[in-house]
Amino acid sequence: MSQRTMQKPLVPKVAQPKVEDRRPPSEMLAEKRWTIKRKLVQNMLARYNYLFNARKKLRLITHNVSRQGQDNYNYLLPFYPYSLQNLGLSAGDLDTVIEKASINIQIRDPRSKWIDDSYLVIGQAYFYQGEWDKASRTFQFINTKFAPKKKSDNKAIVGSSAKDQISIASREKRKPPFGYFKHTYARNDAFVWQAKTFLEMKEFDQARSLMNIVEQDPYFPKRLAGDLAEVRAYALYKQERFAEVITPLQAAVKSKRNRDERARMFYILGQLYTNYSRPDSAVMMFHKVIKQKPDPMMDFQARMQIAKLDATREGGSLDESLARLKRMARREKYIEFRDAIYYNMANIVLPKDPDLALEYLRQSLKVESSNTMQKALSFKAVADIYYGQRQYRLARNFYDSTATVMPPEFTDSAIVNKRKRVLNDVVIRVEAIQKEDSLQRIAAMPESDRMIFLEKMAATMRKKAEEQAKKDKEAAENGMDQQSMANNNPLINNMNNSPAAPKKDDQGDWYFYNNASKSAGFSEFKKRWGNRPLADNWRRSQSGAAAANQPLQPEDANGNPIGANDPSKIPSDSATAKKLAAGLPLTPDDLLKSNVIVEDAYYDLGKLYNDQLDNTELAIETYDTLLNRYPQHPHKTEVVYSLYIWHTKLGHTALANKYKQAVTQFGDSKFASIIKYGALQDINQEKKKEISTAYDSVYVNYSKGNLEGAMALKKAADSTYGLNFMQPKFDLLEAMIIMKMDTCEYGRQAVVNVINKYKQDDGVQEKAKSLLEALDNRAALVVYLSRLEIDKNRDNNGPVDENISIRYPWQNPEPNFGKLDSVKIKTAIADSIKLAANAALKVAPLPPPIKPITIYKLNAENPHFVVLSFQRVSKAIMDEALTQFTRYNADKHKGEGIQVANFVLSQQEVMLIFRLFSNEDKALDYFDEIRIDAEKIIPRIRPSDYTMFIISRDNFIQMNSTKDIEGYRKFFNDNYVTQ
Repeated sequence: MSQRTMQKPLVPKVAQPKVEDRRPPSEMLAEKRWTIKRKLVQNMLARYNYLFNARKKLRLITHNVSRQGQDNYNYLLPFYPYSLQNLGLSAGDLDTVIEKASINIQIRDPRSKWIDDSYLVIGQAYFYQGEWDKASRTFQFINTKFAPKKKSDNKAIVGSSAKDQISIASREKRKPPFGYFKHTYARNDAFVWQAKTFLEMKEFDQARSLMNIVEQDPYFPKRLAGDLAEVRAYALYKQERFAEVITPLQAAVKSKRNRDERARMFYILGQLYTNYSRPDSAVMMFHKVIKQKPDPMMDFQARMQIAKLDATREGGSLDESLARLKRMARREKYIEFRDAIYYNMANIVLPKDPDLALEYLRQSLKVESSNTMQKALSFKAVADIYYGQRQYRLARNFYDSTATVMPPEFTDSAIVNKRKRVLNDVVIRVEAIQKEDSLQRIAAMPESDRMIFLEKMAATMRKKAEEQAKKDKEAAENGMDQQSMANNNPLINNMNNSPAAPKKDDQGDWYFYNNASKSAGFSEFKKRWGNRPLADNWRRSQSGAAAANQPLQPEDANGNPIGANDPSKIPSDSATAKKLAAGLPLTPDDLLKSNVIVEDAYYDLGKLYNDQLDNTELAIETYDTLLNRYPQHPHKTEVVYSLYIWHTKLGHTALANKYKQAVTQFGDSKFASIIKYGALQDINQEKKKEISTAYDSVYVNYSKGNLEGAMALKKAADSTYGLNFMQPKFDLLEAMIIMKMDTCEYGRQAVVNVINKYKQDDGVQEKAKSLLEALDNRAALVVYLSRLEIDKNRDNNGPVDENISIRYPWQNPEPNFGKLDSVKIKTAIADSIKLAANAALKVAPLPPPIKPITIYKLNAENPHFVVLSFQRVSKAIMDEALTQFTRYNADKHKGEGIQVANFVLSQQEVMLIFRLFSNEDKALDYFDEIRIDAEKIIPRIRPSDYTMFIISRDNFIQMNSTKDIEGYRKFFNDNYVTQ
């Protein structure tokens, strides 16, 4: 018993817990035998379950996005109907696509032939999300993971030698008839998508290298030849190498199955053929667009292009094109496009008959339409015609109307605003000349004839006043009749009986209850202000047509209105010959004052025409008239010198020498000194020293950023010293100040004025042209500087300069695409080379596609934020930056209440927000401070990993709603100087 007891275990046996296998199903399935039955089941489930739904979802998303695009057909259409950076796609929808494809990979056998297709769908979803880096890594994974290999090899080798050529593609055996039903390798598709991803990442060299290798690959499948051609065309299109786009785009459109995509490609081909003077081929492409039955807008635009080309090409007919457009305008199908039809008719007849073009444009403006872009184009076309005819008052009015209705993306907005502003000054002076000439002609009449003329004028004015009063009375009576009709309306009577309705006794007292008063008030308002939109700030001159209807009264040097006794200002109902005669220049003093007004107006007009409107010919004509009418003009020397400069600019050598000789004959004037010595020869050395000191003061203030002070000192120097030997440098410095103070438009114009004014000064010319080059390429320069990094020399810790062979982006030579000799295109049987009798109607090349923009506004008094935006998202970076800047503000800005917080704008854009600064100046001060100290505050974060800017609260709200951070960065770089 004792032995038997000792053999029993001292501790009872406990069952060991079973280890749970947490591997994904795909790994467990990979350990099982790959039988025929398993192969069929796994392939079928992998294809028709999650992958099928993921593909369907992705197609639906991209199709809906392509339908949302609104194109501007006045420009080359974007290659795709959307911008991938601003798709506005639902992140949840694309995440669903990624999730479905990922589940398919996890739960299916990895030996299934549809696994690579699942990875391809994931890469495509990342691509449409704008996650270029993730998409590129996915396509690269497909390339290496699913590369072909022999069963005996453990690892696939990418690349082989086939037919004495390098091959990286997977060979597909698709010989007919059964080959068409075989599965294709997604790895080959991944090459095409990898190239597209490189293009969106602006890695053009890598994309081109990959496309060149794949194109020469003997095993690359023919089924993807069209897709590869499309990517190549897209690459050339993005680089604006439009002449080279035609050949690959023709190959791409042949393989397109989607009708909308084919129509878009045919339309782009038609635009390109039009730009390169191949009208027959262009007409053929636009006819193919119509055959695709596209959306109504594209169909209409294609028909418009055909009509314009038929009016210009050899074998076409202008009258037939107009007749076709008139028939379209009468059809109910094109009612919503009638304003655009009349606009295109005006463009067709404009070179031959401007008056008929104006009539068509008036019909375009009469059509009721909500298309503000078309209305702006029609207004601007009318303004351009009047501008070319020198009817500046009418041109100014229509430019003002254009500014009222043009949308933010209107490309010619800068030209419209500039001409509207300048023509306002021109009209004042032109009307002053016309009025004074009329008054002088009346005053020069014999007294008896003059009184008879004035009596007739007064009678006409009184008659018009009576007729107007009669019309106003009838309008008031009609308003009362309408009130009576309203009183008999039972519906309105029921409303009047309501307790909330106004009492009848009050309806005649309060303005808005009196229809007669409202009618008269509306007529008066319309007469004074014109048709104003129902919007806030309607009286702003830059946003409305009010200025076009306001009386423009010129003033003299003392600020008094010129022609205060103007007969037109006398009340019409009380006009008499005596009152009208009171404003005539009948005395020698009055005649002298009238002539002074005319002289000054001509003098100012010459400068406006040349400096502001770039119309040197008209400026010369104006100054010639001034010298003919007033040979003893007080500024005669300057006028003659200006004529010398302007004729030199136009290459009129004989006339330039004539005026040059005339200037030198005026004695030792300032202008003669400039011609003889290239600058003013000031004898007084003390004065030279004063002028140099004044220039140094202006430059010091400019270099310190005190732009307003620098501009004030420059103006003071002009008034104190007048034209001096340093005038070219003063004017160049003023242009530099304007570049920083004002917008790029006015800054550029100021530099151009300096270049035109001082053609003989090589130093000023060189500096001004370099400024102009930098201004024209500002965006590229900002990107270049933002990516520039300076390393330290390990020996002496001195800065090591970058590679001196590097070139700025705009200095790279651009290929010449003007010739199409190398592009062999066989579309039309014979393109028209000569355009017969109506060659003047040649269609102008369309500008490149416009980029989507978001309008931001400057408001110095609006509260501002300082933003530090990270280029790559990392929680560790965010936490460290937040901690360090919080400590910095607690130490350096204690008591100022500067708060730091992180903010997620999108999945790719994460930033730190420093808030809140009461105005722009305080935000800029803090911005400059931390921009310089950032490397010390966050030493472990590279400067290339973040960017900084300031933004007003209103602009931040808009940026947050549109997610357009790139648009704001451009706005910030264009309007703020941070270097």
